[in-house]
Amino acid sequence: MAFKKNKFQYLAKFVVDSEGKRIGESISIFEDMLIIKKEEKFYAIPFKHVELAGNEIHIKGIVQWDRAENLAKRWKNAQNGYSGK
Repeated sequence: MAFKKNKFQYLAKFVVDSEGKRIGESISIFEDMLIIKKEEKFYAIPFKHVELAGNEIHIKGIVQWDRAENLAKRWKNAQNGYSGK
């Protein structure tokens, strides 16, 4: 997996973009992705695109927010007991 040490160290932290702007908060881990809540929506960002920096998580590179939102639907369905298969 892309994350090091304890994956739970990534939870309950503010997520910032490459410009340092806060865009959401990390709330869960699903497979090899970090789930973040941005306003009222959820997004799944692969761990290879995030970096823990102190008490914040920095997103590396460009995020395809539509795709991240679709990936988060798998997490949401798993939370509701639906596998999608």
